[in-house]
Amino acid sequence: MNDFWTFIEHSQGADDREAFLAHRLGGIPRSDLLDFVQHLSATREPANTYRLWRAADILMEGRCSTDEFHYFQMWLVGQGRTAYDQAIANPDSLAEVPAIQSLASIPQPWPDDDYPTWESLEYVACEVGEQRPDIDGDIRDVVTDERHVTLRSDPSPTDVEWARLNPEELALRYPRLWTLFGEHWTA
Repeated sequence: MNDFWTFIEHSQGADDREAFLAHRLGGIPRSDLLDFVQHLSATREPANTYRLWRAADILMEGRCSTDEFHYFQMWLVGQGRTAYDQAIANPDSLAEVPAIQSLASIPQPWPDDDYPTWESLEYVACEVGEQRPDIDGDIRDVVTDERHVTLRSDPSPTDVEWARLNPEELALRYPRLWTLFGEHWTA
């Protein structure tokens, strides 16, 4: 889907991003909606690393669970293609993302809505699919059945050398994030 990143990036300026995306997705052809679901899942693959998970851990006080990392990946997509690509290449670049800089200025603990997660991004297309007569069942199942692709449901990184880093290693590998959030590390 050529419009995937355009949809995501245009939603950034909307008062209600999910309503904006639902409205836009509701007006596209069925095949494009399936493309969106497939592309959203595919964007998780490059983000499915312990290198990125450890960065999310720093942001979340050392308590980024499997589910939270999934929702963090959706949040990262929501930051747009540039921030996404930079974070994949160098997770410490997240320190330059405006939303992260804003978080650094807010006293912790943060309200739940302020954490860098976007659980419901994945569900926007599901809800649109439920409203469409040309989608029978969960749109993720439709994509899997019709396109013979597996949509990722849980992270399973393979870069295990990054899986367990102590605070000293984290501070060395993520100097900018650690400067912003390391004092809150509790793991």
